[in-house]
Amino acid sequence: MKNRKAFTYIEVLITLAIIAVLFIPIMHLFSHVLQSSTVTQELITAANLAKWEMERIKNLNLTEKGLGELGSAIYPPAGKEPLELNNVKWRIEKEIIKDSDPLEVRVHVFRDGEPTARIVTLVTLIEDTFWEELKPVK
Repeated sequence: MKNRKAFTYIEVLITLAIIAVLFIPIMHLFSHVLQSSTVTQELITAANLAKWEMERIKNLNLTEKGLGELGSAIYPPAGKEPLELNNVKWRIEKEIIKDSDPLEVRVHVFRDGEPTARIVTLVTLIEDTFWEELKPVK
């Protein structure tokens, strides 16, 4: 036999088969990571929208009674276009639990058209505070 200086056809086919077998799990992992990052991005966006709405509620500077009278609402209202962030349309529901003491406020974030499938719910308690007298610290 002479010195071989090239690969045979069988050797090339075996190499390609091994590479293909190793490539399949890597592609499966890649698709799983891509899907997970999409879900995580939606959760972060929904959480930020809930925090934003909660800050809006707190900055109204209303008393417990005033917030109770304000009542529950959806933002933006049903007749208006929803908020669009990261190619997803969102709505925010503010829920005031009137018979709670202190006043319980819940903020729910959901995709437009899916009000029962809430992505994030943020809850806080709001209580009126009054300073009767300030005394110096000794």
